[in-house]
Amino acid sequence: MQIHVLSRGDTFYSLARRYGVTPESIQAVNQLENPNQLVVGETLLIPTQNQYTVQPGDTLYAIAERFNVDLSDLIRLNPRLVSGEIRPGETVKIPAHEKKRIIVNGYLEPHEGVVERFREASSALTYLTIFSYHVQSNGTLIEPDPSENDLLAAVKTTRVQPLMAITNISEGGFDRDVATALFKSTDAQNRLIENVLRIMREKGYRGVNVDFEYLGSNTRRDYNRFIERLTNRLHRENFIVSTALAPKISGVQTGEWYEAHDYQFHGRTVDFVILMTYEWGWSGGPPMPVSPITQVRRVVNYARSVIPARKIVMSIPLYGYDWTLPFVEGGEFAKAHNFQQAIHRAMRYNQSIDYNEREEAPFFRYTDENGKEHIVYFEDLRTMSAMFKMVSDLELGGISFWNLAFRFPAVWPMITDYFDVR
Repeated sequence: MQIHVLSRGDTFYSLARRYGVTPESIQAVNQLENPNQLVVGETLLIPTQNQYTVQPGDTLYAIAERFNVDLSDLIRLNPRLVSGEIRPGETVKIPAHEKKRIIVNGYLEPHEGVVERFREASSALTYLTIFSYHVQSNGTLIEPDPSENDLLAAVKTTRVQPLMAITNISEGGFDRDVATALFKSTDAQNRLIENVLRIMREKGYRGVNVDFEYLGSNTRRDYNRFIERLTNRLHRENFIVSTALAPKISGVQTGEWYEAHDYQFHGRTVDFVILMTYEWGWSGGPPMPVSPITQVRRVVNYARSVIPARKIVMSIPLYGYDWTLPFVEGGEFAKAHNFQQAIHRAMRYNQSIDYNEREEAPFFRYTDENGKEHIVYFEDLRTMSAMFKMVSDLELGGISFWNLAFRFPAVWPMITDYFDVR
């Protein structure tokens, strides 16, 4: 498949003629609500069936890079290109490439209507992590919304395996006191482990994802001991254990979100770790990309220095934010939105979409009905392509998405086109 960035004058029908496909195939893969309403700078996935239409400025090397194939294989399949000269508009055959095998995880919070979000993504998932069971300081668990059962029933009709997420969330936020009390009591930890085992057996979960955050200082050793105790017990029962880790760039990084997360220990102990490589741009902070790729790369490079690459699962967000300008610390929080909502907003205010090439992040500005200026950052198919390439180049174990409730239909066929999903 191929990514097309819309220019002024593009229509579904002109794109279909240009790429030699049907308008219906473009609509099917992108799931646009109104194919006749397109935005300049918007990205569409084009199902080109192993062929590529040369764009102005293309080179053979760039085409080979784009499709993750060897330049020699590209020329071998297109002998006329041996001179290296290509012209915009001509068709180039793309050789099949060996796909890297990865795991793909998606988080999803149970509530009414989310089953469809899972089904839309299921062909590209290894695991669905249901978020979340709230741990109590005495080792008991508060279950998620009852629609968890509907999600699990849907999962059982697919080849996707469900994981249960356990968190130290209390009253809407991560609570260090809950975790600290748990770490101090062996009885509470044993009770928690037995409760996790009971739920996994009863409901058919394949494993657990531990997402303990905001643990503060001086808890690293206690958290490590808990993870070791949990993992040893669950491995004896043949269950999978994974952990979610804050985005660190060194082992001595300070801060309440970072200090307790020991990358090296988790990498040695659990089956895989999920790096939470997002929220640089967050709702209460200044406007910037949610996952600027330069920052993501720093985190991944540190992780690879202490964790086997095959155990590293890198997160990609499915959402962005709309900030009101000027940004005032402590003022109005930015509003979260998915890809389609961002496109609708750009369309509503007649704005084209720009792209920060350094950070692989689309954005646009607009002025609302009250005369207030806004800036919107989000993720598009160019972002996904850059992130996928990093996962492949650095031989990481997989990708995790937060979260499937933020709809982005074109991502799932794009993943299975790029990777062999385990």
